[in-house]
Amino acid sequence: MKTKRKYTKWSFKIILILMGLLFLKVFEVFVLQRLIHWIWNIPQDGLEEFIDILITILIFVPFLFIVMHQRITLERAEEKYKELAYYDSITGLSNRRFFDRELNHSLVKQRVDRNTGAVLFLDIDGFKQVNDTFGHDVGDLLLKEIGRRLMNCVGKEGTVSRFAGDEFIILFPNTAKPLVLEYVRRIIKEISMPFTIIENIIYTSTSVGIAFFPEHGDKAMNLIKNADIAMYKAKLQGKNTYEIFS
Repeated sequence: MKTKRKYTKWSFKIILILMGLLFLKVFEVFVLQRLIHWIWNIPQDGLEEFIDILITILIFVPFLFIVMHQRITLERAEEKYKELAYYDSITGLSNRRFFDRELNHSLVKQRVDRNTGAVLFLDIDGFKQVNDTFGHDVGDLLLKEIGRRLMNCVGKEGTVSRFAGDEFIILFPNTAKPLVLEYVRRIIKEISMPFTIIENIIYTSTSVGIAFFPEHGDKAMNLIKNADIAMYKAKLQGKNTYEIFS
């Protein structure tokens, strides 16, 4: 239905353009030539060339406007596509595709600068119980609030992304180990604070796995996998804690 409506819209525009061109030609022949000849006394021999130039300008300006309008429309569509391709619709955070791109970029830079960094894999403890008790709408709002708290903890030092479900992933490029661990402790403390979602007080926590690069891998897939393994170790330690991959 949308395609048909779009086709009809463009057909209408083409018809209007053709009608406009026809009107200009008729106007040129019957009115414009006589008017210009009467006002400026341009000889009849040079009048036709002058009219052609004027008509060309009058035709070019609307087409220029149409092209610029289409360019702006395409740029807006491209921005919308990037938003859909790289960002999570529930939390507003970047998604896994964006995270993979940033991590690969950091790894390339790390090979040149010889800096260290870290990948954090987070799982929200007891999130399934939240969905079962309060419903998925509350669960989605909780994920959004968790994302906001993670962003406040990390600031501009790292990239926070929603990995999948109730899992989040964080990149700290060019960050020393002691500072990474300081951020991790801050995150665990912040997520363990109660959330108020639609007048419901919800308590939860997070288990965090950490993989440092290049120590625990120099490829994106390996680092994410190793951070995930460390996160499951943190779960086994009783949750609400962190583990470093070993």
